Amino acid sequence: MTLKRNNRNNSKTLVILMITFIITVIVGTIKATETIKKQEMKNAFRNIYTIYSNTLVSTVTDMSGYTGCYYSDSGDSDLSNCDNFYRSFVNNMKIKKYCQNNGLEQGCVGTYEKYTTDKRCSGFFERMISKEDDIFLMENGSSIIIFKAPNGSRTPFFAVDVNGPKGPNKAGEDLFSILLMRHNSGSYYFHSNISYCLPIDKGGIEYIQDIYK
Repeated sequence: MTLKRNNRNNSKTLVILMITFIITVIVGTIKATETIKKQEMKNAFRNIYTIYSNTLVSTVTDMSGYTGCYYSDSGDSDLSNCDNFYRSFVNNMKIKKYCQNNGLEQGCVGTYEKYTTDKRCSGFFERMISKEDDIFLMENGSSIIIFKAPNGSRTPFFAVDVNGPKGPNKAGEDLFSILLMRHNSGSYYFHSNISYCLPIDKGGIEYIQDIYK
């Protein structure tokens, strides 16, 4: 009787160990997959960010060094010439499709997991992105969503979706925001905060330096 009881106990222990091992392997595989996926998204955005940064340099040159569309830390901002800036900016890349409005219906943008509800960020409300914002699909697979002010005018602020309408369509993973800034010296740059006005979940990429970690 004692021998049988010991055998049963050993069998139960073995089953528990096997289950624990299987669970550990599954959890480890999921974490490894998530890590790989996150690194792939970082690499994708890093490549797209480089393209957009180079395009900014070309655009500023085309506009004789002054875009008339920028923010600045000093508060000396200019939004008077954003239409011409974006016209030059997107023309320095290969445009696949342009949706002046109804971007969701026309296939220029997907449905995002979350949208901002902050009144200061109204240009990225679900209604604005889906129906009213200008959206450009690029040949490199990315898309630009231009943030519109309450009066309908364009601003020095846009979102970049690394892979256009394709998933995961989540801020901080494939959707990032870009603020066009100007130094007092006259040089232009993108603000390091690439999550401004976007609902970033924990673990999402918030600053440009995060993609180089």
